[in-house]
Amino acid sequence: MPISELEKKWWGMNFNIAAEEMRRLKETPTEEEQLALYSLYKQAHHGDIPSEDLYIRPNSDTWAQRKYDAWLAIKGKSQERAKEDYVQAAQEMIKKYGRNIVRSQWNSQVWTVDY
Repeated sequence: MPISELEKKWWGMNFNIAAEEMRRLKETPTEEEQLALYSLYKQAHHGDIPSEDLYIRPNSDTWAQRKYDAWLAIKGKSQERAKEDYVQAAQEMIKKYGRNIVRSQWNSQVWTVDY
C-alpha cells in the first residue's frame, strides 16, 4: 500500500518514503546509481554484509557480483548513516529524474509534494 502524499507532506522524506519514491522515478537511474542505492538499502536493513562462508559472492552473474561488491564496499557504515545517505541519494534522483504520480481509483485528486 503506497504511503499517502499527505503523510509525506506532514512528516517529510524518510527512509521508507525514499524507498517507495525510487520505484516511482520517471526514468531509470544509471547502473552506478542503482548499485549505490542497492548497497545503501541493504546496509540500512541488514547492516554489514555477512562473511563469505555465509553469503557467497556470486560467480556466474556479473550484475549480482557488482551488487555484492557494492554492498561490501560500504561495510562498516552504520545502519542509521546508510539510511541518511539513502534519503539524500533519493532526493537527488527525484530532482534529476522526476517521479510518476500514482493515482488511486477511488480518488481522482492527486496530491503532490516537492522535496
